[in-house]
Amino acid sequence: MRKLRFDLNNGANATLTPNAEAFYAQAYLGSSDIVDNFRTLPSVKFEVALGAVTFGDILQPSNCAFTAPTDTLSAKIMSVCALSAMAQICQFELEQSFVSLQMAQGSNGDFTVANFMNFYWSEMANSINGSIESLRWQGDSSLPPIAPGVPNPLSLCDGYEVQLAGDIAVIPYAMTPTPTFAQLLTDLEAAFALVPANIASRTADLRIYLPTQLVNIYRLGVASGNTNAYITQDLSLTYLGIKIVLCPGMSNDTLVITLKDNLIYLFDAESDPSDLRAVNLSDTVAEPYLRTRANMKVGFNYVNPTDIVFGS
Repeated sequence: MRKLRFDLNNGANATLTPNAEAFYAQAYLGSSDIVDNFRTLPSVKFEVALGAVTFGDILQPSNCAFTAPTDTLSAKIMSVCALSAMAQICQFELEQSFVSLQMAQGSNGDFTVANFMNFYWSEMANSINGSIESLRWQGDSSLPPIAPGVPNPLSLCDGYEVQLAGDIAVIPYAMTPTPTFAQLLTDLEAAFALVPANIASRTADLRIYLPTQLVNIYRLGVASGNTNAYITQDLSLTYLGIKIVLCPGMSNDTLVITLKDNLIYLFDAESDPSDLRAVNLSDTVAEPYLRTRANMKVGFNYVNPTDIVFGS
């Protein structure tokens, strides 16, 4: 019988390879709440046509004649915005940080640390997700640069707020600025009264989207009017049986009520896992940098504007 022995040697760049599937899942989606509260359209490279058909009065009296109504077939073109997430870290900054205790001895060797790289990828994905959340709601491509040659981060793509505000078919509502809990309840009641009757009873699919500011007011107000259990335990965010969605990227004093499938989130991540990597420039151009670039595409759109209540 032969005995076979194998040796496994890890390459110097092994620590630079992330769990790409987990990275992009966190960057694009963040959590399962996105899938539950928005209609997601993945694998969009440039634009997509979302079709719709509107039927007339289909039911007719039963007779030998064929009388069909006029049906309308239409499509809304939705596009994505091309973005790049770029980051770099200098070797000398790592050597003067908490990571230095885990780095290899010497000043010219490999300066990457596996534990730190796991932390690096996780924090980068969280940062991208936070930026996308801000773009989702407050994105406005017309915003001017914050300084010469420095674009406003919110100008990278148009979000829901600027699009809904410019659509005359969307149902508007004037919110109370910095409301008290009682005023917020009044706003919720008045805004819900504007929801079309054909969808108002679909509580399982309806969503109330609120910014952190209003959610905090709602939580504290509801807790103050209940027993101690509501103060010490997690409070379910609902209003009249409708799920309230916490939206950290939404502007203060803003509200959206609609079916969850009416707000569209587009992105492209079909083949990205194989393309994600960090590059140690000391191996190529003798510069002590660890550089990362992740190219991404995201877009935000909506359908059925007459079924959307937008409070601002």
